[in-house]
Amino acid sequence: MIEAPASTNQSSLGGRSNWIHFLFSGVVLLGSVAFYEGSQAEALRKDISQFRRENTVLRADLSKSEHSLQQALAGFHQELDQFHSEVAAATAETDENLVIAQEAASRHADALASKLEKKRRQQEALQRQLGAELNKMKASTDETSTRLNGISSYVGKVKSEVESVSSVAREATANLQQMRGDMGVMSGFVATNADEIQMLRDLGDRNVYEFTLSKAVGAQRVGDIQVVLDKTDAKRNRFTLDVLAADQKVEKRDKSINEPVQFYVPGKGTQPYELVVNKVGRDTIKGYLSTPKVTVARDERDGAN
Repeated sequence: MIEAPASTNQSSLGGRSNWIHFLFSGVVLLGSVAFYEGSQAEALRKDISQFRRENTVLRADLSKSEHSLQQALAGFHQELDQFHSEVAAATAETDENLVIAQEAASRHADALASKLEKKRRQQEALQRQLGAELNKMKASTDETSTRLNGISSYVGKVKSEVESVSSVAREATANLQQMRGDMGVMSGFVATNADEIQMLRDLGDRNVYEFTLSKAVGAQRVGDIQVVLDKTDAKRNRFTLDVLAADQKVEKRDKSINEPVQFYVPGKGTQPYELVVNKVGRDTIKGYLSTPKVTVARDERDGAN
């Protein structure tokens, strides 16, 4: 019975020891918690301090950015105002140019309308004139027909007269003779008297120059040449003369009347000149010179004879 209290005391001591141990554990735990919380609080304070510094820098950057943005906006508004001013000026200038162009177009249109109206009046006047001319022509048609009928009758009459003249001309030409000249060239028609000389002239094929030459006179001009009568033989109807042409002298000796005396003139073509004497007197001769109307250059081999 005496040992019973000792076990009770041991139980009491064991419970106090557990409580102390528990309390110590709690203190350690609280200390650990306090240390952790202090560490976390210090880290938080550092983070807050860093955040504040960054916030300050951010605010400064934001202030600078806002200032730059305000400057940019101010510049943009200034440029926008200038653009509006330029647009307004260009619009005003365009409106002014448009007014000027419209006025010029209006003046041009008025001038064109005036020209067209003038042209229309001229056209109408021309049509009236043409109408009057046509009426005049229609009115004169009958008169013209009558005149044409009269002209037809006159033409028939003239035709008959032409045929008559042609017949006379053929008859007169038949009286003219063709002979071979002293150079062996076939001559044109040879006239033997004044009437035939006129017929020869009327044919119009050659130039005809009549002459009367005297031995006492010396050189005499006939057409574009000169002729010197050297001697005559009236009984035999023969003569001798010299032809002076283009600084050349050609002697024609002992020729007969109505004989074509032929000679070439330098530079006067391929057809020869022909001198025909129709009458031989004492120291005189009478006749004509016939020259070509158209001259063509002659080869030098065909020199004068």
